[in-house]
Amino acid sequence: MKTFLALTFAFTTLTSMAATTATLLLKGTVPQVLSIAVTAEPVASNLPLATTQSNTKVASVNERSNSNTGYKVTISSANQGKLVRSGGSQQFPYSLTYNEQSINLSSAVVITNSTPSSVSVNKDVDISYTGVPNEQMVAGDYVDTLTFTIAAN
Repeated sequence: MKTFLALTFAFTTLTSMAATTATLLLKGTVPQVLSIAVTAEPVASNLPLATTQSNTKVASVNERSNSNTGYKVTISSANQGKLVRSGGSQQFPYSLTYNEQSINLSSAVVITNSTPSSVSVNKDVDISYTGVPNEQMVAGDYVDTLTFTIAAN
């Protein structure tokens, strides 16, 4: 009988110590997505320099971000907004718009999107310049390289 009372007391003590509330933490993690891709139009590698161009689309840029602090895109030009003849010093100036915003390529330009959101957006890159007759330019390829970089704020 003593054993039965001892067991009953132990069982009663254990059940009286059981919690009446418990919690379960559920957690998932979304990794950060930051990417940028440039898709060139055919005209980008064969610009008609003798013909004036006004807001001619040369590329589309896809920006992807889900950063909780927003993101920024940096645009820079290897030749500060000029097409430069390979192996020479002749220059052909142009102007650029990115998503209909004028970009001064004399130095790197930072475009900030400070809103935290999930985006996948395409933006147009357009070029404008005043054409110069071929006989007034030195023969050769005139080039510039634009670099687009995306980063979290």
